[in-house]
Amino acid sequence: MSVKAETGFSLKDDLFNRETTKLLAESVERSAAEYASGATFSAQKLIRAAGRRFPKLELKERIFCLVDLLEQQLPSEFPEAVDILKGALPPPLDPELTDDDFGRFIWVVPGEYVARHGCSEQHLDRSLDFLREATMRFSSELAIRPFLAQFPEQTMVQVRRWAQDANYHVRRLASEGIRPLLPWAMRVKLPSADVIAVLDQLYQDRTRYVVRSVANNLNDLSKQDPDLLLATLKRWQKKPHPDPTEMQWLTSHALRSLVKGNNVGALRLLGYPDRPKFAVSSLEYTERVRVGEALHWRAILKSRARQRLKIFLSVEFLKNDGSHKAKMFTLKDLEVAAGESVELSKRLPFRPMTTRTLYPGEHFVSLVVNGTVGERRRFELTLK
Repeated sequence: MSVKAETGFSLKDDLFNRETTKLLAESVERSAAEYASGATFSAQKLIRAAGRRFPKLELKERIFCLVDLLEQQLPSEFPEAVDILKGALPPPLDPELTDDDFGRFIWVVPGEYVARHGCSEQHLDRSLDFLREATMRFSSELAIRPFLAQFPEQTMVQVRRWAQDANYHVRRLASEGIRPLLPWAMRVKLPSADVIAVLDQLYQDRTRYVVRSVANNLNDLSKQDPDLLLATLKRWQKKPHPDPTEMQWLTSHALRSLVKGNNVGALRLLGYPDRPKFAVSSLEYTERVRVGEALHWRAILKSRARQRLKIFLSVEFLKNDGSHKAKMFTLKDLEVAAGESVELSKRLPFRPMTTRTLYPGEHFVSLVVNGTVGERRRFELTLK
């Protein structure tokens, strides 16, 4: 038996609903009315059709549904259709901001239309130009993937130009669009050297929005080529940076998966000794946890040297097939003196969650200090 929570929140209904569909449809209708060829477009027709179909569709299916509905009314000639879509785009997002200005998700739809109809040799330049414009309203990171897959060399020429663009949303697309493991997107295999060459232009960017994308790109790379990631960060650290604190943040964010995986090279690069000197005492933890209650864990760590410590609690959750999967929970990240004692504690609720299914039975918990894993301690998860 397993336990998983239900949720009343619906992301698909929050992002793709009558209000957002109306915004898109009426914008396209106005643009079509202003178009020189006299193209006609009925916003109400699209709104009604989307309203009938949406209840049965998930989020990405709603995006594709709207592309289908645009196809029914836009001109069959791609240049005419893309000009209407370009005219429908809202004003660009504020170029003076540096983060947390993502735009409205509904504007992903025109880019997906262009990815479907404009990914060809004939329309390549026009399509990529549109994606540059669209990404200043909402990221074109999903729409760029088919172009990278089918026309990698030509598309990467544009990506390298975008990395130097004056608009930070365009610069961010240069990094985000080529991420090895971009969420929700089709997989695209690009040479790692080509990806790094783009990131070389962006890692000192003045906006956190771009730097975060670079770090996420590197974190993706860590799952495929950790040695290349470490070598890249070491090379960057040897060069002067206009904001050393930002470089430190980028390094830490890029290495987060390797650190949680106890990668010695990542820990060293962040300044943590891979052979920390410490002792653990007064360990206490809940040996029997009921679903809906919490695991309580505490211990005292005494440092035997002056050192930086990154301390996690590893919890091995039981899976449906009887195996276990570990999840790391941060306890402390600090510098300690020789002889200094640190109290560690964690309250970990075992309540049903939409992101994790709970299986009653044997679980394990252990302390991890700078990649050094302590003794596994068993505890039981029960329904009653």
